[in-house]
Amino acid sequence: MRKLLILAITLCLLISGTSYAATTMRTVIDAEMNAAHHNNLGLEYLKEKYYFGAIKEFEIAIGISPNTQAAAVYHNNLGKTYMTIGYPQKAQTHFERALELYPLNFEYYKNLVDSFKEQNILDEKIVYYETNKKNRLNDIIIGLIYGAKGETRTEITMLDEFCNNEPELLITPAVKKYINNILK
Repeated sequence: MRKLLILAITLCLLISGTSYAATTMRTVIDAEMNAAHHNNLGLEYLKEKYYFGAIKEFEIAIGISPNTQAAAVYHNNLGKTYMTIGYPQKAQTHFERALELYPLNFEYYKNLVDSFKEQNILDEKIVYYETNKKNRLNDIIIGLIYGAKGETRTEITMLDEFCNNEPELLITPAVKKYINNILK
Protein backbone atom coordinates (compact mmCIF):
# COMPACT_ATOMS: atom_id res chain seq x y z
CA MET A 1 0.00 0.00 0.00
CA ARG A 2 2.81 2.37 0.90
CA LYS A 3 4.53 1.75 -2.45
CA LEU A 4 1.27 2.48 -4.23
CA LEU A 5 0.89 5.77 -2.34
CA ILE A 6 4.48 6.81 -3.17
CA LEU A 7 3.91 5.90 -6.81
CA ALA A 8 0.69 7.95 -6.91
CA ILE A 9 2.38 10.98 -5.33
CA THR A 10 5.32 10.69 -7.73
CA LEU A 11 2.99 10.51 -10.69
CA CYS A 12 1.07 13.56 -9.47
CA LEU A 13 4.29 15.50 -9.06
CA LEU A 14 5.52 14.50 -12.50
CA ILE A 15 2.24 15.45 -14.13
CA SER A 16 1.99 18.78 -12.33
CA GLY A 17 5.66 19.53 -13.02
CA THR A 18 5.23 18.82 -16.72
CA SER A 19 2.21 21.07 -17.02
CA TYR A 20 4.02 23.83 -15.12
CA ALA A 21 7.02 23.56 -17.42
CA ALA A 22 4.79 23.55 -20.46
CA THR A 23 3.02 26.74 -19.38
CA THR A 24 6.18 28.65 -18.46
CA MET A 25 8.27 27.71 -21.51
CA ARG A 26 6.24 29.41 -24.22
CA THR A 27 8.04 30.69 -27.26
CA VAL A 28 7.38 34.33 -27.97
CA ILE A 29 7.90 35.58 -31.49
CA ASP A 30 8.69 39.27 -31.66
CA ALA A 31 7.92 40.41 -35.20
CA GLU A 32 9.64 43.77 -34.77
CA MET A 33 12.88 42.14 -33.61
CA ASN A 34 12.73 39.61 -36.44
CA ALA A 35 12.10 42.34 -39.01
CA ALA A 36 14.98 44.40 -37.64
CA HIS A 37 17.20 41.31 -37.76
CA HIS A 38 16.41 40.76 -41.45
CA ASN A 39 17.00 44.45 -42.16
CA ASN A 40 20.40 44.24 -40.47
CA LEU A 41 21.26 41.15 -42.53
CA GLY A 42 20.26 43.08 -45.64
CA LEU A 43 22.59 45.91 -44.66
CA GLU A 44 25.44 43.43 -44.17
CA TYR A 45 24.77 41.87 -47.57
CA LEU A 46 24.68 45.33 -49.09
CA LYS A 47 28.12 46.11 -47.65
CA GLU A 48 29.41 42.85 -49.13
CA LYS A 49 27.85 43.78 -52.51
CA TYR A 50 25.62 40.69 -52.35
CA TYR A 51 22.66 42.58 -53.75
CA PHE A 52 20.28 39.67 -54.31
CA GLY A 53 20.66 38.64 -50.66
CA ALA A 54 20.17 42.22 -49.50
CA ILE A 55 17.00 42.59 -51.57
CA LYS A 56 15.57 39.36 -50.19
CA GLU A 57 16.34 40.30 -46.58
CA PHE A 58 14.75 43.75 -46.96
CA GLU A 59 11.70 42.13 -48.56
CA ILE A 60 11.43 39.70 -45.64
CA ALA A 61 11.69 42.57 -43.16
CA ILE A 62 8.92 44.43 -45.00
CA GLY A 63 6.79 41.30 -45.09
CA ILE A 64 7.14 40.75 -41.36
CA SER A 65 6.37 44.34 -40.43
CA PRO A 66 4.62 45.91 -43.44
CA ASN A 67 2.77 48.98 -42.15
CA THR A 68 5.03 50.45 -39.51
CA GLN A 69 7.45 53.32 -39.24
CA ALA A 70 10.22 50.73 -39.18
CA ALA A 71 8.99 49.42 -42.55
CA ALA A 72 9.72 52.88 -43.96
CA VAL A 73 13.38 52.27 -43.15
CA TYR A 74 13.24 48.85 -44.80
CA HIS A 75 11.63 50.29 -47.94
CA ASN A 76 14.26 53.04 -48.06
CA ASN A 77 17.05 50.47 -47.75
CA LEU A 78 15.48 48.37 -50.50
CA GLY A 79 15.17 51.46 -52.69
CA LYS A 80 18.82 52.34 -52.13
CA THR A 81 19.78 48.80 -53.12
CA TYR A 82 17.78 49.07 -56.34
CA MET A 83 19.46 52.41 -57.08
CA THR A 84 22.87 50.83 -56.53
CA ILE A 85 22.19 48.09 -59.08
CA GLY A 86 20.63 50.45 -61.64
CA TYR A 87 16.87 50.04 -61.18
CA PRO A 88 15.67 53.57 -60.34
CA GLN A 89 12.04 52.84 -61.22
CA LYS A 90 11.87 50.02 -58.67
CA ALA A 91 13.71 52.26 -56.22
CA GLN A 92 11.16 55.02 -56.77
CA THR A 93 8.34 52.70 -55.71
CA HIS A 94 10.08 51.91 -52.43
CA PHE A 95 11.05 55.51 -51.69
CA GLU A 96 7.44 56.55 -52.24
CA ARG A 97 6.25 53.79 -49.90
CA ALA A 98 8.80 54.89 -47.29
CA LEU A 99 7.37 58.41 -47.48
CA GLU A 100 3.81 57.10 -47.13
CA LEU A 101 4.77 55.26 -43.96
CA TYR A 102 6.89 58.04 -42.47
CA PRO A 103 6.90 61.39 -44.29
CA LEU A 104 9.20 63.19 -41.84
CA ASN A 105 12.55 61.74 -42.90
CA PHE A 106 14.40 64.13 -45.21
CA GLU A 107 16.65 61.37 -46.59
CA TYR A 108 13.61 59.66 -48.16
CA TYR A 109 12.83 62.83 -50.13
CA LYS A 110 16.40 63.15 -51.37
CA ASN A 111 16.46 59.49 -52.40
CA LEU A 112 13.14 59.82 -54.23
CA VAL A 113 14.36 62.83 -56.21
CA ASP A 114 17.59 60.98 -57.02
CA SER A 115 15.48 58.18 -58.52
CA PHE A 116 13.59 60.76 -60.61
CA LYS A 117 16.88 62.16 -61.85
CA GLU A 118 18.18 58.72 -62.81
CA GLN A 119 15.00 58.12 -64.81
CA ASN A 120 15.19 61.55 -66.48
CA ILE A 121 11.68 62.44 -65.29
CA LEU A 122 12.43 65.60 -63.29
CA ASP A 123 10.33 67.87 -65.51
CA GLU A 124 7.40 65.46 -65.47
CA LYS A 125 7.56 65.15 -61.68
CA ILE A 126 7.85 68.88 -61.05
CA VAL A 127 4.62 69.41 -62.99
CA TYR A 128 2.97 66.59 -61.05
CA TYR A 129 3.97 67.89 -57.62
CA GLU A 130 3.23 71.52 -58.42
CA THR A 131 -0.31 70.62 -59.47
CA ASN A 132 -0.81 68.39 -56.40
CA LYS A 133 0.01 70.83 -53.62
CA LYS A 134 -2.50 69.35 -51.16
CA ASN A 135 0.39 68.18 -49.03
CA ARG A 136 2.80 70.88 -47.79
CA LEU A 137 5.56 68.27 -47.67
CA ASN A 138 5.46 68.15 -51.47
CA ASP A 139 7.24 71.53 -51.35
CA ILE A 140 10.32 69.62 -50.19
CA ILE A 141 10.17 67.42 -53.27
CA ILE A 142 9.64 70.42 -55.55
CA GLY A 143 12.61 72.24 -54.03
CA LEU A 144 14.85 69.19 -54.34
CA ILE A 145 13.78 68.67 -57.95
CA TYR A 146 14.83 72.23 -58.75
CA GLY A 147 18.17 71.48 -57.12
CA ALA A 148 18.57 68.28 -59.14
CA LYS A 149 17.93 70.35 -62.28
CA GLY A 150 20.75 72.71 -61.28
CA GLU A 151 18.48 75.56 -60.23
CA THR A 152 20.03 76.02 -56.80
CA ARG A 153 18.58 79.49 -56.11
CA THR A 154 15.02 78.23 -56.67
CA GLU A 155 15.77 75.13 -54.58
CA ILE A 156 16.95 77.23 -51.64
CA THR A 157 14.00 79.60 -51.95
CA MET A 158 11.47 76.75 -51.99
CA LEU A 159 13.05 74.90 -49.07
CA ASP A 160 13.51 78.07 -47.04
CA GLU A 161 9.87 78.97 -47.63
CA PHE A 162 8.89 75.50 -46.43
CA CYS A 163 10.95 75.97 -43.25
CA ASN A 164 9.30 79.33 -42.59
CA ASN A 165 5.81 77.89 -43.12
CA GLU A 166 6.40 74.71 -41.10
CA PRO A 167 8.81 75.62 -38.27
CA GLU A 168 7.41 73.03 -35.83
CA LEU A 169 7.67 69.92 -37.99
CA LEU A 170 10.26 67.29 -37.08
CA ILE A 171 11.68 67.41 -40.60
CA THR A 172 12.32 71.17 -40.61
CA PRO A 173 15.73 71.07 -38.85
CA ALA A 174 17.00 68.56 -41.43
CA VAL A 175 15.81 70.81 -44.26
CA LYS A 176 17.53 73.82 -42.65
CA LYS A 177 20.75 71.84 -42.26
CA TYR A 178 20.56 70.87 -45.93
CA ILE A 179 20.08 74.52 -46.94
CA ASN A 180 23.07 75.55 -44.80
CA ASN A 181 25.24 72.88 -46.46
CA ILE A 182 24.28 74.21 -49.90
CA LEU A 183 25.15 77.76 -48.86
CA LYS A 184 28.63 76.80 -47.64
